[in-house]
Amino acid sequence: MGVARALLSGDDEATAITDDNLVMELWNLLVGVTARDFELRWHRDDVPAMLDAAGEAKALGLDERGEKRGTPAHAQWNLALYEDESLVVVPGSHRRPRTEKERAADPYAAELPGMQFVHLGPGDVVFYDNNILHRGVYSKGVERATLHGSVGVVGRTQQRARNVLQHGVGAWVDRCDFGGLEPDVKARAEAMREKLVRMGTEAGDVGFYSKDE
Repeated sequence: MGVARALLSGDDEATAITDDNLVMELWNLLVGVTARDFELRWHRDDVPAMLDAAGEAKALGLDERGEKRGTPAHAQWNLALYEDESLVVVPGSHRRPRTEKERAADPYAAELPGMQFVHLGPGDVVFYDNNILHRGVYSKGVERATLHGSVGVVGRTQQRARNVLQHGVGAWVDRCDFGGLEPDVKARAEAMREKLVRMGTEAGDVGFYSKDE
């Protein structure tokens, strides 16, 4: 949480993030498919591939100069329990629309210019913007068990609700049992859960992107 707060905070005390500003979003376990090779297509989590460059820039929160506006709305992470090289990213792509080569590439292209496999050892964690251009690659016979989570910033309801709620978190989050946690951590978790429920209630029908958005 300390790293997440640092990543989400601005450059002065007025924009510093505290636990009171954080909303629980995702907390899943990414498990390897060991019987066969499996891979996901290149994607951004909340910017559909059908958008043109102008639509992508808008969805990424870029201004007319192509620069990112304001502070981040979320921090997402993967924390590996075993060796993990399943995440592939194009560094810096969360700050720009796709290039012509990226647009023309096969959705399952094995290579994109500048891409990197993210190597994590047990206990390593990587933080990233979920709108970075990325994919998952699972190799036959290689076990993967990686904790996958994110927290968001209070007040970004519409911006984050569609991205978070499409994963069905609202169907189970009220059943989470935080009873085994240390008192201060339990209080933090329960407060962040309450804000997630509130976010889902206030967001209304978040829907999904259409071709015209």
